[in-house]
Amino acid sequence: MSLRVRALAWTDSLKTWRLMHDVYALQHPSDLCQSFKDLITHLGGVAWSIEHDGSERGHRALKQLASRNGWQHHPYPPPPGLPDQRGTILVSSLERLSEPPLLVSGIDRWARATWLAYAPLHAIARDWIQQALLLVPDKKH
Repeated sequence: MSLRVRALAWTDSLKTWRLMHDVYALQHPSDLCQSFKDLITHLGGVAWSIEHDGSERGHRALKQLASRNGWQHHPYPPPPGLPDQRGTILVSSLERLSEPPLLVSGIDRWARATWLAYAPLHAIARDWIQQALLLVPDKKH
């Protein structure tokens, strides 16, 4: 797997690297999603990547939102909680993908399956994105 992931580096895709990290965190929440800060960063990151352009602006904004105080006053995980099943596709499915374009496509399928598993939290992830975008001005306008 590590050689195939290294091959991904040749695609020069920071967006894909980020997505891979966020999806892995969502599928391993007991290790990597133990707080609102983690969940905002990773669930928000997957939402940003799938439903928006996956740009640096959105990820930076989500990190700023996650770093703000006040989350300790909210129940964690947010209702209805983290899903028991976290996607029908696992990271191990990427092992057989040797070419970078196939690996990128496999990561996208893995991310979408994980995002679907988190459907009960889609609304809150979308809300986090909207809140976060208010923190980072769009330099295009």
